[in-house]
Amino acid sequence: MYYFIVNPVSGTGKAAAAVPIIESRMGESGQDYIILYTESDNDFDRISGLINVDKAQAVVCVGGDGTIQQYAGLAAGRDVPFGVIPAGSGNDFLYSLQEAVDRAGHAYAATPDDLSYTGKFPSFEEKVLFFTDKVLKGNTAPVDAVAVNGTHYILNIAGMGIDIEVLKDALPLKRFFGGGAYLLSLMKNAATYRPEEITLTVDGNTEKDKYLLLAICNGAYYGGHMRVAPPAAIDDGFITLCKVRKMPRLKLMALFPSVKPGRHVRFKEVSFTDCLSVKLEFEGTRTINLDGNLPEFESPLTFELLRGAVRFIV
Repeated sequence: MYYFIVNPVSGTGKAAAAVPIIESRMGESGQDYIILYTESDNDFDRISGLINVDKAQAVVCVGGDGTIQQYAGLAAGRDVPFGVIPAGSGNDFLYSLQEAVDRAGHAYAATPDDLSYTGKFPSFEEKVLFFTDKVLKGNTAPVDAVAVNGTHYILNIAGMGIDIEVLKDALPLKRFFGGGAYLLSLMKNAATYRPEEITLTVDGNTEKDKYLLLAICNGAYYGGHMRVAPPAAIDDGFITLCKVRKMPRLKLMALFPSVKPGRHVRFKEVSFTDCLSVKLEFEGTRTINLDGNLPEFESPLTFELLRGAVRFIV
């Protein structure tokens, strides 16, 4: 049985529009499938109760990075193919997936034409068919996951700091500007954000400082294809921790345009560390970015690398 988890509001309704296309292709294939619609941002328990993961041929998210994050727990550490039919506004995880496939050559692809996860498609229908066909082919590659407090999972990036305010301000703009909403919000918050003091423990080593941004990265891209962590790879067996320390506001304004192409690595306040675990300690409750979702957590907050934990459909 193939399970398709559809977030009907993802991509301002694109996920729901993808369903008839998926149904047509799956009907042609003769394979059994079920379409499951999410009803809220906290629908994991209900959806997971409708899926027999042990007998599933694949579990597929129809939506964006946030939908992948919400349901990655169905696949982490389990022998089930997990994939996405992208219908979100950003779909940043696909950029890191493309890099992983490129590194592997054609080991994960049926034909050379398959190496185009981030390419332009002639139409939305052709894009949905492209990814649905990948589900049916069944090729998978092992990718890392990161456990958050042992109860949540990310495949891409978690963070706290200025990116939270950027996300909050970008959400109402995404309908009009798509991924460009993140850049507009970045420019605004560069002038207003105050850095927070955080106690940070990385593989047992502790430090305390004021950070503009802490990003716990499995993938390299977020916020509308910004390459926040150029060293990160979803299959390298490491978390890449990106730290951005306090800096003058004018310098911060200069930093943000450099993030999308990854040139912010030249700033002395920006550093990267490969690690297996990260713990954050802070006062009160904090909103955390989990692949575009914004849950709240109390201190402490832990991140643990799970190497090759997900069989992702490629």
